[in-house]
Amino acid sequence: MQTLETYIPEDFYSMLVMAIVAVIAIWFVMFVVRKLIGVALVAALIVGGFMVWHNPAVLRTAQDTAVHYYDQWRFGSAAHEY
Repeated sequence: MQTLETYIPEDFYSMLVMAIVAVIAIWFVMFVVRKLIGVALVAALIVGGFMVWHNPAVLRTAQDTAVHYYDQWRFGSAAHEY
């Protein structure tokens, strides 16, 4: 079984290149991937809103759910429990 020591370079130039690649990878994950996830979430909200808007059954369910959660937040219980 080989260990990682055989894959780690010993010269300074290779270590410097590996460090630069690691910094670029961290930057990519922190900024680019985060923005792509944000764009995907916004697109999902737009598509979901479009589906709810054009389907009366789903719109009614969404309205009932929103009213139920609002009533729980505002009054501490659902409106139909009075």
